[in-house]
Amino acid sequence: MADTFKASLKLLCLLLWIAAWCLPVWAAKKGGKIALRDRMVRLCYAGILRIAGITLKVTGQPDKARPLLLVTNHISYLDIWILGSAAPVRFMPKSEVAKWPVIGWICRNCDAIFVDRRPEKIREMTQTVQAALARGELVCLFPEGTTGNGVHLLPFKSSFFSLAEEPIDGRELTIQPAAIRYTRIRRLPIDSTQWPLIAWYGDMELAPHLWEILKMGSIEAELAFLPPVTLSQYGDRKQMAAQCWKEIAAVLETPIIN
Repeated sequence: MADTFKASLKLLCLLLWIAAWCLPVWAAKKGGKIALRDRMVRLCYAGILRIAGITLKVTGQPDKARPLLLVTNHISYLDIWILGSAAPVRFMPKSEVAKWPVIGWICRNCDAIFVDRRPEKIREMTQTVQAALARGELVCLFPEGTTGNGVHLLPFKSSFFSLAEEPIDGRELTIQPAAIRYTRIRRLPIDSTQWPLIAWYGDMELAPHLWEILKMGSIEAELAFLPPVTLSQYGDRKQMAAQCWKEIAAVLETPIIN
């Protein structure tokens, strides 16, 4: 009963917190004050983490090189909150998200780049991403192509790294891997039976999963920005994708110290 009451209170606070930021974020974007909009979005994400009871430890930072593409493992929608609180990131949700009530509107006001994988739309989408990168924006994608179960890092699709095969605004694209991992629930290391409580994958429904997250209590997470790579270092995109996978996997496999 106590967990249900706390979860209800958290949910109410989340809804009020997000609603409070919608108008200021929209106004900043409408007025062309993108830097201000980005700062507000980061504050909003940080507040969401705090309300949800998620404590985040960040190591490293986004590389200063531009154009810069961030690639990271993907476990849950919680990853969006974490990355969004740490850097002014442009996410790449699937095109269907644009039609979702409220969430689609929020994504548009945060300049999300919606991914439409129909063959006739691939070139258009690529050009949109390239334009964002050329403007110096930090674009983030999840090269697994879907969310994993938290236990195993899925193979990276090397096609996502094809952006590095062409110069962007006359410059080589830098790709920086980052690793997200969830380490503790209620201050105890996460065990194998608890991963479905954190990871959101398969045919899991969003609302029931979020409700369990809010009932869970404290969650500890880590975000590590890792050394960047370029295509010229590895020769082809498959080797570069493999190197990013290796670096992220090494972080995820590091034992959690009790």
